[in-house]
Formats: sequence, structure tokens, C-alpha cells
Amino acid sequence: MNQNLQKLRTAALKAGVDAYIIFNTDPHSCEYVPDDYLVIKQLCGFTGDNATVVVTQDFAGLWTDSRFYISGTQELKDSGVALMKSSESTFLAWLKSNVNKGGVVAFDGRCTTASVYFDIKKKLDPLGVVLNEKLDLSSSFWINRPKPKISSVYALDVKFTGVSATEKIDAIVKKIKAENADRLLTSDLAEIAWILNLRGSDISYCPVFKAFMLISCDGSSVLFTDNQRFDDSVAEYLRQIGVVVCDYDLVYAALSGLPEGSSLIVDINSANAELYLSVNKQCKIIERRSPVQLMKAQKNETELSNIRRTMVIDGVAMERFFYWLENQLNNNIQVTEIDAANKLLEYRTIGEGFISESFECISAFNEHSAMPHFAPSKSNNLLLQKDGVYLVDSGGQYYTGTTDLTRVIPTGVFSKDFSIDYTLVLKAMVDIAMAIFPDKANGCSIDAIGRVSLWRYGKDFGHGTGHGVGFCLNVHEGPVSISPGATKTTFLPGMVTSDEPGIYIEGKYGIRIENLLIVQKSEYEGFNCFETLTLCHIDTRAVDTKLLNRDEIEFINNYNKRVYNSLSPYLSENEKEYLKNRTAAI
Repeated sequence: MNQNLQKLRTAALKAGVDAYIIFNTDPHSCEYVPDDYLVIKQLCGFTGDNATVVVTQDFAGLWTDSRFYISGTQELKDSGVALMKSSESTFLAWLKSNVNKGGVVAFDGRCTTASVYFDIKKKLDPLGVVLNEKLDLSSSFWINRPKPKISSVYALDVKFTGVSATEKIDAIVKKIKAENADRLLTSDLAEIAWILNLRGSDISYCPVFKAFMLISCDGSSVLFTDNQRFDDSVAEYLRQIGVVVCDYDLVYAALSGLPEGSSLIVDINSANAELYLSVNKQCKIIERRSPVQLMKAQKNETELSNIRRTMVIDGVAMERFFYWLENQLNNNIQVTEIDAANKLLEYRTIGEGFISESFECISAFNEHSAMPHFAPSKSNNLLLQKDGVYLVDSGGQYYTGTTDLTRVIPTGVFSKDFSIDYTLVLKAMVDIAMAIFPDKANGCSIDAIGRVSLWRYGKDFGHGTGHGVGFCLNVHEGPVSISPGATKTTFLPGMVTSDEPGIYIEGKYGIRIENLLIVQKSEYEGFNCFETLTLCHIDTRAVDTKLLNRDEIEFINNYNKRVYNSLSPYLSENEKEYLKNRTAAI
């Protein structure tokens, strides 16, 4: 029996709650949830990053997406919590059908966005369901909860960022005035780090620190965070740019104390529900997407120059890793999935300006590679063997940029089915990289450019084809994405996106090939195209050239040639010879 689940039910019954919701997030909607907010993991052992749990006295269900159907089924076994596929239903639909009129649904409003809160309220209010958005029951079963991490914060030099914090705040003030507003609230940690040109390490894989920020139309700003994280130089820097620092938890009181009649811009898709509900009721809330999102997403020329430099540093680490890995396998030296991930991190760590990994390394062999977000553990760690398939999806945070790439290699003899699937994924990736598209195009239309190569063969995959990437910030960055459900946000020059189609055969292998691209103007008026940023060879041993057209073959050959020319000067003679063989034209 799951004792934690039973303790939660007892606490809910005592509080008069019929259904309790747990969202797998924190007050800032961080993609990588800090340890002190991993409530769902503590409750039932689920480790995926997308999860919503609903618990009643006779039911417990966890809703997640297709990336975690396989791993989630394994992790939730005997937990008392059922895996619910979000592709088939939603937690809200379940609540509508299972909570009676007058019933109480509760959750911690700090751990869900205002937009989700409004959606819940809109769906359940007409049914007479009572909401309690101020209830945190996690302490009923989580006794030794970790303390919040408070990292030291450092300034990122303008030689990396290209624009000073003062210039960024001035640009934001213009956006505030354009909305006839008095202030802007942001709780997005990447936005705050970007605005201030500051970085920290409160959140795994993301160089950010926990804070809220209020920017006024007169240019003054208040930063709500722990003041102990700043040394004298950073504290002086903040004073010079007109930023007042207040205690982290005072943000809610500050919002309730805003002057009557004033107006505040709030992004309900990132601000948590308690922030929104704390705002003085006599204030006008202007619900807008944060203007900082687009400003941050369009990299300036200094950032782009640094990113291109980073791709060389990161590419060298990747090529050294693959040379090492293939030598180990050829010499019958045992390598596990964890061994491989650790070795790749070792090569990255010695790279100039390296800070950390940009996400947990997906080091997956054979059937594990069929799980898009698999990460090896001590209890689930395959030995790489000959005649198999190895997938590695990894990235790094550098002072000069953020990387993310995926490569797949056969470790020996491979099947015809694998060759076909590998070639189709590569074809899809290349077709997007070569695309020329209207400057008003969004990620939905670009997504189809890649998937059509798979659809012709009755193939598809259950995740997005691409996501925005930050600059020494979150590896997954809005507001754009390449996916069937992408927003209306158009791709603008300077935006960086991933390009990562895939095919997954459960129990056998998974294939995903990923490069990062930058949007740039094409030679045709009114049209944009992509420049490929990533530098790491594409393995062509399994390629079936009969499935590729002439342009695609030329792209692959030119790309691999560019990889060799860019990286070989930094490799040893043996590594250089290896790369020469792997980048030979097909």
C-alpha cells in the first residue's frame, strides 16, 4: 500500500476536500522542478516533467503525455496511482464527471498558472463545485522536505549578452507605456535573468535564480529574492541600474498594496494563480503575454556570434565522445548507458566557458531509446553491445550559449527496418533545415514540412518537432515551437529552434536526429529560412540513399564536410582520422 497516498487522503478528508490536485511545478512554472517542489515524485515515484495528479478517497490518477506512457507505466506500478493518457482525456474532464455539486476541489495556487486556475474555475463553477486554491497538503506525507536552494548570482558580461540591463529595462518601459500601464510583473526566471544579465543555479540545468520582478513605467524596478545570494559587486551593480531588492515572499503583499487605480501587466500563462489573486482589487490587470518573451527569443548579433563559437566547443566534445565510444565497443570494453553519459559530460566540462549540462543526458540503448525522455539510473542501466542502436540527446550551458543535439549510431549490424526508419528521420530533419517559408509562418506549418516525409510511409511521432532555445538560459524557450499544436507566434530572424523529428519502435529502438537552427531572412522578399548551427557529424552508415532526393544528399554531404572543416583543427590525429571517415560523402 502507498502510505503517502493514504496520508494525503486522510489530510484531504480532514480538510473537507473531495478532490485534491497536484501540479508538477513550482511558483515559477519551471520546466525542471526544483527538489523542494517534486511533490508528485514524493507521492508516487513518477519522474516525468509533465504530470498532473488528482486524488479522491477512491481514485488517484496521473495525467501525462505520450513521452512518458512507457516509463510512467513502469514507475507507477503498485503506487495506487493510475496512468491517464492526456491524449485520451484531461484531468478537468475527469473532475467534471466525478465531482458532485457542492463538492470541494483544492490545490496550491502557487503551483499552477493563473490561466490554468481560470480554466478550472470556468469548467467547474457552473457545476456548483467549490474551489479552494490556497491549500497545500504536501506536508501531510512529505516530512523531510528539502530546503530551497539559494545559489550565488553572477553578472554575465555585455561581451556575451550584447545589450546592457539598463538598455533592456528602457526597452521594456516603452512596452509598458505602449499598453498605458504603470507596471509589469514577471515571475519567469529566464526573463528576469535575461533582463538583468544575471545568472544563478537555483534550478538544475538552467542558469537562473528564484525571484519575482516588478518594473515600473518610470524605469524603477523591484526584485523579490533572497538578498544573501548577492556579493558586494552584484549588489552594487543592481543599485547602479536602479533595482531595489526585497525579500522573496514579500511579492504577494507588494501586489496587494499597489496603488488604487494603477494598472499592471500580467502574463497569466506564467504568473501563478496566487500572484494574480493577490493584486489589489482596485487595480486594473492587463492580461498580456510578457513582452520580454519575444525580446529574449530574438538573439542579437553578439549573442549569435557567441552561439556559433559555442557550437565549435560543444561539437569538439561530441566528436571526442563518439571516437571514444566506438573505440570502447570495438575493443570489447564494457560501457553502460551511465558510463557513456558520464564520459560525454567529462568531455564537455573541459570546454571553454562550460557551466553545466542543459538537461539530463538521454543516454539510451536499444529498447530504452524508444522512450523519448529516458534517462538511465542505477537500477535501469543497459550495457551497450554490438549490433544495437544507441541514442544520445544532450546539451550544455556555456557563458556563450546553450546547446541541444541528438545523434543515433548503430553499434554494429543493423536491420533493413532500422535503415529505412533512420533515413526517414534524417530526411525529415533535413527537409526542415532546408525549408524556405513565408515570414508569417508559424510552427504548425513548418512542422508539416518535416512530418510529410514520414507520413508517406505511414510513420509519425508523438512529440513536437522543435522548440525555442535560450542564450545561456533555458534549453526549452518560448514563445515559438515547431509542432502540430504550435501557437500563432511567427518565426522571426534571430530566433533559435531545435529540429528533431523521430520514430520510436517500442521494445526495439528509437531514432531522433536533432540540430539547432537559427531563423534568418531568405533571398526572397517576404520569406525566411534556417541556418544550421549545430556542429556534430551525422552518421551515414545506415542511410538508404534511395529514399533521399538529390538536394537532401547534397545537404548531408555539405553539412558533414562543414563539420569536419570546423572541428578537425581542434582534434587529435586519431580523432581527426575518425571524423574524416564518418563525414565521407555518400
